[in-house]
Amino acid sequence: MKKIKLHPLGWKAQIAVILCLFCFMAPARSSDQEIGGYVDRAEDRFVRNVWNFIKNFQGWQNIGMHRYKEVQYFWAEPFEFKSNYRSFVDKMDLAYVAAHGNSYYVQTNKSTGTGVDLRSCPGYGNVATGGDLDFLVIESCSTVASAPEAPAGGDWWTPWTSIFQGLHQLVGFRTLSYSDNGIPNRYANLLKANGGVWQSWFKAVDGERTFSGGSYSTYPGFASAIVYTTTENDRLGKYAADPAGGATNMKTWWQY
Repeated sequence: MKKIKLHPLGWKAQIAVILCLFCFMAPARSSDQEIGGYVDRAEDRFVRNVWNFIKNFQGWQNIGMHRYKEVQYFWAEPFEFKSNYRSFVDKMDLAYVAAHGNSYYVQTNKSTGTGVDLRSCPGYGNVATGGDLDFLVIESCSTVASAPEAPAGGDWWTPWTSIFQGLHQLVGFRTLSYSDNGIPNRYANLLKANGGVWQSWFKAVDGERTFSGGSYSTYPGFASAIVYTTTENDRLGKYAADPAGGATNMKTWWQY
């Protein structure tokens, strides 16, 4: 019988060395990704909308080569989007907002009549200046205006260039919408299954529709998305490099 000579450090040390080598050989997971939720102080349904999304990320969720966790859950305030955005919305990798809205507008507090116009917000996602936001989800009426809402001439992209300074995707609704339903939870589960970010949003919205009389219902509204051609297939588990700010290669998808 052939004998095996042990290393002078002993068999336990050899196993430790092997384990260390295995750890170095194993693929490293990327840095942790943060999720924030922001609620319009208006109706209880907005609380439920945000909670039904972020409850799915109370513990670390491994998705592809990334992992995600909810770290902020606040009443919405204008400063979270504007003056102190780097500590709030733009500190997150994904931000989920539920609110009343209008074209480019998100309400933050109904009783005080406050809100934010996204056209006047600072650029999100610019790593060079301390930004981080990749995906912005706004569950509100009409906020994410796209091509059908563009003025004469069809320029739908210019209003969005202010916040797209590294931001990958914005998803929401281009029409009136109805919430307090299965959309947030369905969307979270599709994302956790590593579905496309805007594609999963459209699928989650369509999951609420009914079909009768030969056509689909307009309920719960028609979804829209603003993306870049380089980022339109992003998933939470794998996404493209941050796009350069500006209108170059911007693209919109919408339901009708």
